[in-house]
Amino acid sequence: MASVKFTQALKERIKREFIEGYLDDEDKREYPTLDALVKRHNVARNTLYRNAKKEDWQSQKNRFQTKLEQKVETGRMEQLADEAKRLDRNCLQIAQAMLGRVAKKMTEDAQREQQDQNYGGMTAAELRELSHVTQNAQKIGKLALGEAQEISKVAADVSAPESYINVIRELEQLARQKASYGKHTIQ
Repeated sequence: MASVKFTQALKERIKREFIEGYLDDEDKREYPTLDALVKRHNVARNTLYRNAKKEDWQSQKNRFQTKLEQKVETGRMEQLADEAKRLDRNCLQIAQAMLGRVAKKMTEDAQREQQDQNYGGMTAAELRELSHVTQNAQKIGKLALGEAQEISKVAADVSAPESYINVIRELEQLARQKASYGKHTIQ
């Protein structure tokens, strides 16, 4: 079977499919090999390989996938941050509701004491239980606000000096640069 004429438009389409992949019938991203693209587009194998090597499609593909992974990771981190905010808001509402219930119970008890001279007030066990609820509500609320002592301690234990972070950034940049210059096998 004769191959299709390798026009500039076809070359750009094949190049884009090799570098960026394409969505298959199930909307799953596929990254075809050059041989698969030869079959898919019915083009001459030698012509496709020559163009891919000359224009260094493989390193372009590597850079594209690295950028894509970074975007995915950034999106994932933003989503987790949003979920953490939502969780903190919910926890804060729960803590406030708990404190509201304690306040209501204490107000009712104070009113009962004023109305009934024979009433001796809450028992020590009831007061202790309300105290525990209040303490737990305060812990939950402070954690939700990021003010808990435990958080400060952990943050202090795991923080890295700025110089260390800068060294890591430079090493990552060198690794990316080195990877972009490396000889990669074209798929």
